[in-house]
Amino acid sequence: MLTPNDAFYKFRTNLQTTKTENDSASRRQTKIRQQVEAAGTLKVLDTFLTGAYRRETKTKPLRDVDIMIVIDDTAYLKLHPREILLAIRAILAPLYGEARVTCDRFAVRVDFGIKIVDDVSENSEVVSFDVVPAFRSGDHYLIPDDVTGEWIATNPKIHYDLAVTANKEFSEQWKPLVKMLKKWNAGAGHPIQPSFLIEVMALELLGGPWTGSHPRELRRFFATAAHRISDVWPDPAGLGPDISGVLDADSSMMEGAMLALKEAEVTCTNAIRLEQAGRTGAALQAWRDLFGPLFPLS
Repeated sequence: MLTPNDAFYKFRTNLQTTKTENDSASRRQTKIRQQVEAAGTLKVLDTFLTGAYRRETKTKPLRDVDIMIVIDDTAYLKLHPREILLAIRAILAPLYGEARVTCDRFAVRVDFGIKIVDDVSENSEVVSFDVVPAFRSGDHYLIPDDVTGEWIATNPKIHYDLAVTANKEFSEQWKPLVKMLKKWNAGAGHPIQPSFLIEVMALELLGGPWTGSHPRELRRFFATAAHRISDVWPDPAGLGPDISGVLDADSSMMEGAMLALKEAEVTCTNAIRLEQAGRTGAALQAWRDLFGPLFPLS
């Protein structure tokens, strides 16, 4: 029978994006850039994949992959941020369908109409992209916030570098653990919002010498996060608004997040005890109940 230790390493592999998926993301990024440029209404300086996908902390299936489009038309900075989102949508909606191109808070979401049956079904395409218009501002970028009506400063390179450093200092286990935590969050109905908050918390809560045990590190994160979720978690780049702002502004969401983290800790503790009692099959099932069908039983 598969041991829990072996199962976690197999789970880690199951969460990794394939070459086919990466090629699809790159191809779609290039196509969207070409489509925006071909419209002739916006001058594009650069485009690049960013966010969790670029940091290698994105979970499967690949949806809402971030592509940043750097635009030269700085006159938009004098307008409400919604205007640049509407300008991007006006270009892409005729190409992908009015219903599949929508404006979100920070981006324009393009849904490619790919049906996901479940996590384990074979899928080699990106489900959707979040197209984030950006303007250069010194060594960082300004992106729109349609909710506050403000331009938000961000620097994806700092976020990327922090993830690389954290992963290196944690024996290359930090990124895999963050992916596992994000997969739990998705399966639990996204009690932690935004999912980037998990990464921000993990920068502080997942550290020190790697113990060699995924179960114990996960339990440690859930236990500590349950007590620390109500802390203020600022942008690690020191530029944008607090990453914990969504939960901080909604007490019921905060309570739900705290409860979900506590319940996850209980599940981890139970799974570890089952393994210690020699009930390997039951332990594996407990971990699958926590993480979903990508966690292997055999």
